[in-house]
Formats: sequence, C-alpha cells, structure tokens
Amino acid sequence: MHYKILYISLRRLIGERDAAGLRSRLLQHGPVMFARSLALGSPRVVADALSLLPISERINVVRHLPPSLRNAMKPLCIGGSQHLHPQSWSSPVPAPRRA
Repeated sequence: MHYKILYISLRRLIGERDAAGLRSRLLQHGPVMFARSLALGSPRVVADALSLLPISERINVVRHLPPSLRNAMKPLCIGGSQHLHPQSWSSPVPAPRRA
C-alpha cells in the first residue's frame, strides 16, 4: 500500500476516533510504514493518532517518525499525565471547609 493511500485511511480512522482500526492498520503495515504515512499529516493529526494508541505502540511509532516530529511527540510517550502530578512549586490544594 502506498503511503498516501494509508494516510487517507488513517485520517478517516482518526476522525472516527477508531482506536481499534488504527491498531489494526499498525499491526497490518508495521510501525515504519504507519509512521511514514502518519508523518504526511500535521503535528496535530499525528498527536491525535498517537493519543488513540496504547503507550507501547505509541512509543514504537514515534521511533520511526522524522526527527522534528519525533521530538514534538515525545511528551505523548510519557506514562501518565503531568497534570495529574503536582509540581514541586505548586501550592497544595486547600482542604474543604466544614460548615
């Protein structure tokens, strides 16, 4: 399958938020072709696609992206969200008041 044809298929699956379909294409075509096809899109499209994949598959795809996209997508390969963990400089959340 040609990269552009696979990219069109990936865009449809991303638009439908079809994680199972994306995983199927990844397994069918391999991470190299998947990443090269995905790289035809904007960074937003790449991020949307990666967000639908499990972390292990996400990391595998990111390894095969062009360097500029790979660096931009690295935060998506960190387990958990930074927003869920308080920063050392953030103030603690106050306890609820009792009436």
